[in-house]
Amino acid sequence: MLVSIPLIAIAMGLLLSPGSLTILGNNMGTAGASFLVVILTGLVVHLFTALSFGELSLHFPGPDGEARLIKESIGLTPALLIPLCSRVLFTLCAATGILATAGYAFNEVFILWFPNLGFSFCLLGFLLLINLLGHKVSSTAQMVFVACTVLGLVLLSIVGLWHLGKAPPTLEASNPDPLHMGRAILFGLVLFVGFDLAIFAKASNGHHPMKLIRSMILGILLAAMILALWGLVSLKYVSPGKLADTTVPHMVAARHIMGQKGRFIMGLVVLAGSCGAANALLMSVSEMLSGMAKQGLLPAFLSLRPKRVPIGLMPLALGIAAMMATGMAGKPELETYTRAAIWFWLLHYATIHVSFLTMRWRDPGRFHPFQVLITPVIPIIAVLTLLMGLVGLLWTAPERALLMKFIPVVLFTVSIFALLLIRMTHRSGSHTPP
Repeated sequence: MLVSIPLIAIAMGLLLSPGSLTILGNNMGTAGASFLVVILTGLVVHLFTALSFGELSLHFPGPDGEARLIKESIGLTPALLIPLCSRVLFTLCAATGILATAGYAFNEVFILWFPNLGFSFCLLGFLLLINLLGHKVSSTAQMVFVACTVLGLVLLSIVGLWHLGKAPPTLEASNPDPLHMGRAILFGLVLFVGFDLAIFAKASNGHHPMKLIRSMILGILLAAMILALWGLVSLKYVSPGKLADTTVPHMVAARHIMGQKGRFIMGLVVLAGSCGAANALLMSVSEMLSGMAKQGLLPAFLSLRPKRVPIGLMPLALGIAAMMATGMAGKPELETYTRAAIWFWLLHYATIHVSFLTMRWRDPGRFHPFQVLITPVIPIIAVLTLLMGLVGLLWTAPERALLMKFIPVVLFTVSIFALLLIRMTHRSGSHTPP
């Protein structure tokens, strides 16, 4: 096959999460149909980034490849600091919010008497179990989760597009505010964060890099088409003001399109999308921790694989459980922490581009541009776009003061933690040479 279905499912996991549906709905209300142009812009930047990750799999295969690239090109500390501040922080914060969202959806749409936090813990236990059963089980489950999410969104979109539901479409036109429009442009980059989790999937090991690239690109394109279609249909049935103001624009749109049936279908989409996003994070980030341990960036025990399951899965699941148990799922600060993690993840993408530009400058004979990347101009443009997006996201954030305080605190705290880990790891002689 030219592509891998499991890789596509992992690449689409975060892209179709309830958080993405909220970002899409709010910004369709803010910017109107012009937000589709924003989606296209973000799509192009992330396609370029996907090509760099394909080159990564060519020159540095395996789950430790990314750590090797950053370590050899930029240094030891960034190789540890950037993944921890981006993917690990995002997993702990975003997965907590995602599972809480699933709990609320289950409580409000399906069984009113079931405690929402109890369902969130049940869902976390279920996802941990399928990952402990092995890669084949978790990959199959991931494909089911993403397929259910896609089918639900496509079904609701078709019903709305052809007016098969009972509710008439709204005739209210959008009038985008220039200030809000400027912030909406930045969310084109945020909307596609997470496709790179596919590089840590076992299905990517042993395959030609072009298969990984095609799978990631197809995952991004499919998600973009589904989101664009759903965004247009939502704007057709719900007033822009209501889409922009609500925290659950997808639920509001589904109810307008098909009434209670639409609400039920969207409830299933939220549950499946939550499982797909959280499962993709648990599967991939645990593999990332294992790869970092192999490169001597983390304690050696994290590279252990009892019964072929990365041991890093357990601290991730325990961290999420602790976040939920301490009530973080209901605190407004969690959203700020998640946004900070997204900010670091976009910085992570820029770091990958810069790492390869550095490597090509040092050794142009080995690190030639991969396939269509026939000129370094493309990754340079991607880096500049990502950096401008990072500045814009900070400058326009509603909670800018808190975000600008939190990001340096995270950097300082993780830097100290990283230096301690590096010293401990090298003292114990646990470094495994590439």
